[in-house]
Amino acid sequence: MKDVIKNAIKKYVLESKSNWSEEINDHWFDEPIIKFASADDPLFEEYKKIIGNYHLTPREVFELVFGEGTYNGGTVISVVLPINEKIRKSNGMQTEWPSKEWALLRTFQVMYFREITKYIENFLNERGYRTISPYHSEWFKKIDEPDSGKALGPTSNWSERHIAYAAGLGTFSINDAFITEKGIAIKLVSVVTELKLTPDIRTAKNHTENCLLCSKGICGACIKRCPVNAISKEGHDKIKCYKYAYGEEAKKLAASYGGNYAVGAGCGLCQTSVPCEGKNPIKSNY
Repeated sequence: MKDVIKNAIKKYVLESKSNWSEEINDHWFDEPIIKFASADDPLFEEYKKIIGNYHLTPREVFELVFGEGTYNGGTVISVVLPINEKIRKSNGMQTEWPSKEWALLRTFQVMYFREITKYIENFLNERGYRTISPYHSEWFKKIDEPDSGKALGPTSNWSERHIAYAAGLGTFSINDAFITEKGIAIKLVSVVTELKLTPDIRTAKNHTENCLLCSKGICGACIKRCPVNAISKEGHDKIKCYKYAYGEEAKKLAASYGGNYAVGAGCGLCQTSVPCEGKNPIKSNY
């Protein structure tokens, strides 16, 4: 069943008409990577301490939608959507603000994430397995200034990066982004389903293994790429980053490109023109 699900998602992404950019005459996203975590993985409970007690577990997610006592185990499916190389390269040439292609991707992804997660939901629901996308549930919320937990700066009650880590899809970087086998220039989506599948194994020795700076003390390319000095060897200033990437100037830039003013242009400079842009650098000759 895992292969059936993987093949269906890959086929959907590669053949979906909406996953096509007239701007670059190519896909927005390349072939995805899909992995599975047990909904009862103890790590989800640990996230309440690591992130904050507001971060929901798969059980909580499922019962918020289907009612108390409905949960009986299941699986969390996490999907990596690699950003097309043409978009990455356009952004890699920028030094202050994101490229038009990168900014338009942000406008596109708001719609596409809903579309692809709805596809996965329907695919499994039609086969008799209740499934929900947490990100698009009415209770999902972004938290600008958490009053509990260790998160400093914007966070949410369902972190796609932490879900991807639980599924064994990669590890975190010094800039708080997520480095997969397809690199750091990616987007993530997930669903929770009552279908019980064999979980994939996390092979990373620690949560920052794929980052050259964290693991080997070398690189730091993302530090140099940040236009507002929000990244250092000590970590990532999420508040400074957020204000720049999604503030008023970024919103005006998005609108000037023909994108959505409300969602802003983003930035992504620290995810492009860096060794981890499109691959796992730890597996390269460093």
